[in-house]
Amino acid sequence: MYVCICNSVTDRDIVKAVDEGISTLEGLGEALNVGTCCGRCASCAEGLIQSTQMKNGYDADPMQLAVMA
Repeated sequence: MYVCICNSVTDRDIVKAVDEGISTLEGLGEALNVGTCCGRCASCAEGLIQSTQMKNGYDADPMQLAVMA
């Protein structure tokens, strides 16, 4: 599914980037240009970062996710 239509970025692209170590929306912006045009994809992209991190074994505690970012 396309998350960022402006830059043709899919959910798979974002999951791969998170798997490779990107942990912030700013990081996705630098790597994939997510959220750098209209910004409508930002909340979905942030949700994908969090869900991918949790799937990969990070604790669901928001403070831990913030520290890991």
